[in-house]
Amino acid sequence: MAVEVPMFQQNTKQANKLMRSAIPLMVKLDIPPTPFNYGIWYEYASNNNPKLNQLVDRALRRFGSLPAFVSKELFTEFLLPEEFQHADAQGARLKSLTSSLETNTADISKDINIFHSNLQKAKDSIYDASTPSQIEQFASTLEKGAFQVNQAIERFGRSLVSAQDELASLRAELSDVKKNTELDVMTLLANEKGFERTLFSLVPYAEDDLTLLLIDIDNLAGVNQEYGKKAGTSLIRYISKVLLGMLPETGFIARLEGGRFAMLLSETELSVAAQLAESIRHEVSIQKIRYKNTKVLLRQVTVSIGVATLFGDESPKELVDRSQHYLVYAKRSGKNCIAHHE
Repeated sequence: MAVEVPMFQQNTKQANKLMRSAIPLMVKLDIPPTPFNYGIWYEYASNNNPKLNQLVDRALRRFGSLPAFVSKELFTEFLLPEEFQHADAQGARLKSLTSSLETNTADISKDINIFHSNLQKAKDSIYDASTPSQIEQFASTLEKGAFQVNQAIERFGRSLVSAQDELASLRAELSDVKKNTELDVMTLLANEKGFERTLFSLVPYAEDDLTLLLIDIDNLAGVNQEYGKKAGTSLIRYISKVLLGMLPETGFIARLEGGRFAMLLSETELSVAAQLAESIRHEVSIQKIRYKNTKVLLRQVTVSIGVATLFGDESPKELVDRSQHYLVYAKRSGKNCIAHHE
């Protein structure tokens, strides 16, 4: 029985050999030399994980390279030891940063309070000073205190700058994490979470020109039953590419579940969106799709589409519900058709 050896457990000789194979691939494809990418391409060159290689190949076909968010997602899923995958590193760093700022704030407050106390004492005592030496002593004490406070303020300022840099880094990391959790690994489109975030961000600024297309593959369960679930998965990926190829510049697309996709069109009126929906329906219906594993030509594949444009102060949920209503109507009308408000 062959045993796969994770990249972290290869011996030095094996590791050097694999890296000599991985680095030319990275150079050829203009892959940035980040730790995530080194890890991914090291494992890719080893051919130890067919699923990883398939996902990398799919990303290359779609993007021509391997985007940072994809490499991080793959690294976390396939290469990062499980016990570290769910560690709340950002939370620990934020807690440490907060504690550090709290300490620095307490220190600067203490130094300023001491200086203020000494200043008050000097103010009360200066009236009793009768000789130049006493006045000089008070002046020297105040000068020393002012210098110490100034030094403390400079230290605090540096700690604030450092904290700002750390917070910026945390924000960037959290943004990457959010993007990763909004990725549908099967199609490399956005997932339902990504769709919801985009929808809720667009609705407040839309003026009756935000349109939602809910697109559902007809009889997907039948495809799974007749050709196998793997064929159904391949079909979903194929249709995702067709839809992505027809997506306008102002559009956004996500895979929600099963063979259902959501396409958001900004600054698009219902009539224009309906024309696009019809083009999508027709384009899918004329595809000749052959399942690559068996070379069997699938029976005609079609989609049903529900189209809805935002009305007035309508909420995101109401827009989705109306689009869902029209999708159900399209299904009940015989499938392979579109439905929308007249």
